[in-house]
Amino acid sequence: MGPRIVGRMAKLAPRSKSVRAAPRLPQGLIDELERRHAGMARHMARAVVTLVRWDTSTGIPPQRDAIVRACEAGLDLFLATAREARPATQEELRRVAQLGILQARSSQSVEPILAAYRMAARVAWDEILRAWRGHAEATPEAIMLVANYVFAALDQVAAEVTKTYLHAREQHLQRGTRAQARLFHSLISDNFDSELELQRQALAINTSLSQTGYVAVVCKLVLGNRDGERGGQALAEVAESLETRRGTLLLATDPSTLAVLWPVESPSDVDSVRHFVAELQVQVEQRAGQLGAHVRAGLGGYHPGLHGVARSYLEAQQAFETGRKLRPDSVIHGHDEVIPQLVLTQNPLLAERFVAHSLGRLMDPKVRNREQLLETLEAYLAKGSVKEAAATLGLHRHTVLYRLEKLKELLGGDLDLPATRLRLQLALDLRKLL
Repeated sequence: MGPRIVGRMAKLAPRSKSVRAAPRLPQGLIDELERRHAGMARHMARAVVTLVRWDTSTGIPPQRDAIVRACEAGLDLFLATAREARPATQEELRRVAQLGILQARSSQSVEPILAAYRMAARVAWDEILRAWRGHAEATPEAIMLVANYVFAALDQVAAEVTKTYLHAREQHLQRGTRAQARLFHSLISDNFDSELELQRQALAINTSLSQTGYVAVVCKLVLGNRDGERGGQALAEVAESLETRRGTLLLATDPSTLAVLWPVESPSDVDSVRHFVAELQVQVEQRAGQLGAHVRAGLGGYHPGLHGVARSYLEAQQAFETGRKLRPDSVIHGHDEVIPQLVLTQNPLLAERFVAHSLGRLMDPKVRNREQLLETLEAYLAKGSVKEAAATLGLHRHTVLYRLEKLKELLGGDLDLPATRLRLQLALDLRKLL
């Protein structure tokens, strides 16, 4: 709803309340209009349907019979106020405003409704002039009186329609948001009886669900070394501006977390959600500027069908928490990539034994420069070369070579053997998770 419409409503509303008793229209004209009532309503509705450009971006426009009823209500309002020389009652205005409520439930703009009433008033005015042509009482003064009634009624209708539209739109959006949240939580908690029942819930809020299934993503906005307190809502706004697949569901499950259910057709299709997270990261960097904010996301696996969503969501949460500890600077952490660490940490005693066995004397706090040695070992395993490890640590390569020699002495093995590297990397990861 733009400020122009709200401003117009503010101007029109007082006029609808201040309309006072006016001279009666000639009885002959009123009788003729009542006789032509049904035909005029049809003509008005035909003009509204054919000439008004309805907004179909979020739903279908009002049905023709609803438009006819609104036109009939408008005519009833006009005739009643003209016959009795009084302002419209709230009940009469409420019947006219029903079309605005329908529009609020199916579209984002009230402009088509206001255009519809303007079009209907123009057709009604033409019909009134045609009905009164040649009538003995059709003086210029009487025609001006009729025009005043028509325009006063149109102002009242416009103000009431806009007011009820705003109220109905707010209520509809609140109900839609709550219904979407219920649908989302049903999926991630797997507490629905049948997929058909869930599809019905989705259709009720104009949402399509993927039949093949979803991959869940859990995202947080990271500011410095901590999660943003309102990051979930901020990420939701950014995500809604991006191009997503049909059937994608977004929900800020708490103020700091955005959850995304991304429709996929097969395990090989999971790369598409990684591309979405990468785009989200690019947009966050551009909008954050010098704040240095970035995205951290956990990605669940693909499990077919709607009953597989809950499992993917749990995996996304596990991937997020595990990845946050293992690779805090990375944007996305996939569950499939941390399965070995997760399996071992399910039995902490075995994991501790593995770490102690693999890192040996390096686990002794009394070892001189122990933390520096651990840092060097991790950089060397991650980068694969002395040169890149030195660049990462900001050290001279000879310093790194010296430390590697010390590590070989403490660990008792060749650090370049693939099996040794894999074992040491896993032990370093488990040490962060225990």
